[in-house]
Amino acid sequence: MIKTETEDLNKFFLKSIRFKIWRSFFLFTVAILTFLFISQVVLMPAIYQFIKTQECVSTALEIKDAWNSPELNSVIDDNARNKQLGILIHLPTSSIGGLPFTYSRDTTGSSVSIDRRVSDEMVEELRNSKTGMVFFPVDDDTKESFLLATYVGTSQDPVGYIFIYAFLEPTGTTTQILANIFLMSSLVIILVGLVFAVIISSSISKPIINISKSAYKLITGEFDMTSSPHDYSEIVVLTDNLNKASAEISKTEKLRKDLLANISHDLRTPLTMIKAYAEMIRDLSGNNPEKREKHLGVIIDEADRLSLLVNDILNLSKLQSGAIQLDLRKIDFSSQLKDIVSRFVMLDETKIELICDEEIYINADSKQIGQAVYNLIINAINYSGVDTVTVKLYDIGNDNVRFEVSDKGVGISAEQLPYIWDRYYKVNRSENYKRTVKGTGLGLSIVKGVFECHGFRYGVESTEGAGTTFWFECRRERPDNENA
Repeated sequence: MIKTETEDLNKFFLKSIRFKIWRSFFLFTVAILTFLFISQVVLMPAIYQFIKTQECVSTALEIKDAWNSPELNSVIDDNARNKQLGILIHLPTSSIGGLPFTYSRDTTGSSVSIDRRVSDEMVEELRNSKTGMVFFPVDDDTKESFLLATYVGTSQDPVGYIFIYAFLEPTGTTTQILANIFLMSSLVIILVGLVFAVIISSSISKPIINISKSAYKLITGEFDMTSSPHDYSEIVVLTDNLNKASAEISKTEKLRKDLLANISHDLRTPLTMIKAYAEMIRDLSGNNPEKREKHLGVIIDEADRLSLLVNDILNLSKLQSGAIQLDLRKIDFSSQLKDIVSRFVMLDETKIELICDEEIYINADSKQIGQAVYNLIINAINYSGVDTVTVKLYDIGNDNVRFEVSDKGVGISAEQLPYIWDRYYKVNRSENYKRTVKGTGLGLSIVKGVFECHGFRYGVESTEGAGTTFWFECRRERPDNENA
């Protein structure tokens, strides 16, 4: 058991951000040092020889360019002095041993003069070459030394020959010294790099670990996230997002508890009433038609309340899951609205005033839009008291129509207005407002879902103490476009 836990901890550490940052930093340091070792120590002799070769080639080209100019001797002297080369110029008027003109300049410090290094075989090989430039190895103190030979003019009729001797210093000792210095420097750099890697990885992983611990508290129901300043903008953004998520989860949790309390109350009350009146019918009023009908009416009303609650929950669940498929058709919204309003004529305590333009057609799901309108009117009645509820449907121009439901109730405060569309939310009423508000707090959420599914513009306007108006706007369809 202990071995398994140890293995799990080891696996967790190897996959942690801290270890991966440390490993990446270490590998990057090793890669850089390896590259420097290869380029500066291993490849140094080849690079040194390449540089000297290019110096000889560039010198030969400069001499060719200045061949017929008065500065020829100056060019030869400057290159020999600055590049530590041996340079020999001679004319092909006779054999090498009896040239009437020869000019040489040697700053290599070699004990053998450059004219002794030149032979007739070199001249012959040079004239037979295709490139007009030949490198000859030199048997000297170092095997890397070489002699460059080229000519001015053509191979058949050369004007002159140029020989450039480059003496390469032995690099074995220098390479060994560099290797030793590099080894010691690498050890120091790796140790310092490891320390910096630990510091950097800890500074990055520590705030993430703290955020993870705070996020774990969400599981236990602690939604108060503590935030602290960080130097990394990504950590700041992550912390802010987690704080916002915590606040939303906290609000949702509160709403969930409120929902359970509301549903429990709304379920318990009608169930209690149904049971009580059923027992009354059984024990008291079973043989009294008048009392029996009254008691049965209460049972039916309470059963309707239960049905309304269940339907609201199911409708909201379908809207949120996207399970509802809209049956969009051209409907006579004016007629449908009149029919909905007519259902409330039995409510003696609330008067509904309908102001409706005739023959307003819209493209909508008749059942869903009817449910939304019904919920808005019920909501207005619940909060209007004995005052009049006004329902309007009218054309606003540009082939658009507007629907409104207005009440003269207590209104909604500016602080509560942004939340009225949220699930389970109920506006707090004034203590002086005695009317009992029925419902689960799901009605406006259902309305919002219906409007958004249809793509309608919607909103609410309210003045505290003066009343509230809910509205939506949509495109108007013409009756003459209706399919036969």
